[in-house]
Amino acid sequence: MDDTPLPNYTDPINILAAVFIFVNGIMGTVTNLLIIYIFIKSPTERTSFNVICVFRGIGNTIILTWGFLATFLPITLIGASPFSPFYETLVIGFSNSLYSGLQYTGVYIALNRFCAMFFPTYYPKIFDFKITFLITLLMFIYRFVKIILEFFHYIPLECWMVYTSYDLAWSPNMGEQCKDDDNSSNINTSAIFQTVLVILNAAIFAKIYFFYKSTDLSTKGRKRKLKKNKVLFLQTMIQDSITLIDMIFTFRLSLLSTKRLWSFFCGTVIWECLHSIDGLIMVMFNERLTFLQKTFFASSTNASVASKEKGTATVTPMKVPSPVV
Repeated sequence: MDDTPLPNYTDPINILAAVFIFVNGIMGTVTNLLIIYIFIKSPTERTSFNVICVFRGIGNTIILTWGFLATFLPITLIGASPFSPFYETLVIGFSNSLYSGLQYTGVYIALNRFCAMFFPTYYPKIFDFKITFLITLLMFIYRFVKIILEFFHYIPLECWMVYTSYDLAWSPNMGEQCKDDDNSSNINTSAIFQTVLVILNAAIFAKIYFFYKSTDLSTKGRKRKLKKNKVLFLQTMIQDSITLIDMIFTFRLSLLSTKRLWSFFCGTVIWECLHSIDGLIMVMFNERLTFLQKTFFASSTNASVASKEKGTATVTPMKVPSPVV
C-alpha cells in the first residue's frame, strides 16, 4: 500500500470530489460573507440574534476557505499531500474546534428565541447586543484555548490528523499513544447539545402554536410578530437539523462501508455542506435581503427613474421591511 501511488487528478473519483469541494466551498463562502456584509452595512441588522449569526458566518467561512478550499482540495488533486502532518493537524484541529463553537451558538440561538417567546419583558436586558456579542466571543475563545492545549499534549506524541486523497476524508492517528476517551466524550457532549435544542425548540413551537392560536391576530402588528417568530423558529430548526444529520453520518453511517465514495460522502461532503448550507439558510431567512437589491442594483434603480422621465414603465425594488427585534 505504501508503494502504490495515491490517486490524484487522473482518477475520476478525485476529479468528482475536487469539483464538488470547489463549487460547494465557493457557494458557501459567498453566502456566509453576504451575512457578514449585510450586518456591517445595514445598521438595522445589528440585533442580538444576528450578531450570533455573524459569528456563525465567520466560523463557516474560515472552515470552508482554510480547511476545504486551501487544504483538502489541493491534496485531492495532487495525491501526495504537499503539507506536513503538523500543518494538516493544525487545520483540521482548528476547523473541528470552530465546528464545536458553532454547536454552542446553536444552543445560544435557541435560548435567544426561547427568551423572546417566554420572557419578552426581560429579553432586551438578557440578550442585550453587547452582552450577546461578548458571550458569543467567549465561546469561541474557549474553543481556541482548548484546542491549543490539546495541541500541546498530542503534537509531541506525533498524534496527527491528516486528509488523504485515497479516503477523501480526514482521519486521526490511531497509535496507542493517541488513544483516549475524548472521542466518546465529544459524542456525549454533542448528544447533550442536541437534546437541549430539541427541548427548547419544542417549547418554542408550542408557544407559537398555542399562544397565537388563542390570540386575536386582527392587527397588522400581531400578524407581523407571528410571521417573524415563525421564520426565526424555522431557521433555527433547519440549522439544528443539518448539524444532527452531520453527527449521524460521521459517527454512525460512515461505519457501514469502506468504499472511497462513501468515506468521501460521510466525512467530507456532509461536513462541507453543513457550513455552506448554514450560510445559505441565513441568507434565505434574512429580512434585509432587499438591502442587497438596493446596494447592488442602485444603478438599475437610477436607470428606472431616468426611463420614467421618457414615459417608460419600470419595476422598482420593494421597500426594506421593518427591523427584527
